[in-house]
Amino acid sequence: TARDDASSLAPVDVDEQSETASPMRAEDNAIVVGEQRPGSAVVVGLAFLAAPGFVVVHEDKSGAAGAILGASALLSKGENAQVRIALSRTMRDGEALYAMLHVDVDGNGSFDAATDKPVQSILGGPIMGCFEVSTDAPLDVPIAI
Repeated sequence: TARDDASSLAPVDVDEQSETASPMRAEDNAIVVGEQRPGSAVVVGLAFLAAPGFVVVHEDKSGAAGAILGASALLSKGENAQVRIALSRTMRDGEALYAMLHVDVDGNGSFDAATDKPVQSILGGPIMGCFEVSTDAPLDVPIAI
């Protein structure tokens, strides 16, 4: 019976289960950014784009993306790894920043905040990742999705 089958199942150890889990990407657009050390550039681990675009770093403004601090060079459609973004100022220990995807709307290959709008999630809102700046941030953390 189904009850007998269910009662004969051995419990699964959480660590054992996580070793077999694999990451999943639910949209064509996604961004993965980890904790950063203070400095004048951000490195985004992975950026997936359905169309050419940019990763743009924003300041935190009361829990939302605020002023732009820097934008990447034009990124191609698909997976882009280790994307470096030079900033207009040095990141400060303890602050939170946002890395947001923007689409190259006019196709000119240069970021323009007035034209190149944020990529919107199928769930609503821009696709972005909030990250912390810390002097204790680990270096070279492997990222995959």
